[in-house]
Amino acid sequence: MKITKVIAVVLFLGMFFLYLNFFSSFVMPWQKEDAIKAALSWGQLNEIPKDAAIFRLEKRGSMFTRQFIIEFKSSKPAIKNWILKSRGFRNVKPEIKNGIKTYEIHPRDSDAYGGKVEIEGNTVLINMSWS
Repeated sequence: MKITKVIAVVLFLGMFFLYLNFFSSFVMPWQKEDAIKAALSWGQLNEIPKDAAIFRLEKRGSMFTRQFIIEFKSSKPAIKNWILKSRGFRNVKPEIKNGIKTYEIHPRDSDAYGGKVEIEGNTVLINMSWS
């Protein structure tokens, strides 16, 4: 009886871990760097500014699609410099609505990657997808 309870608890914890790791929107601490690198590479974006404070990091999708949402605050000069250094912003004109600049970024060398970057003041929202 005791062994059955132990096996049941181990199976439950294993299934809970699998759910958190693969199916939830929560990004595990060991996945953080890879999630950021993937989103930036899909949008051909430069490294996030050094003074940036990431306050939202989320993943969505399944094994067939993946979406990463990164939101950070940084200084306006650092954001401007980040835009200038990022290939993904080249030849992309932002749509400005209610003070929010929205850049639709779809790299020409891949149909599977892309998304948008929204900038409002000193807050940047990166929303990149792969499918």
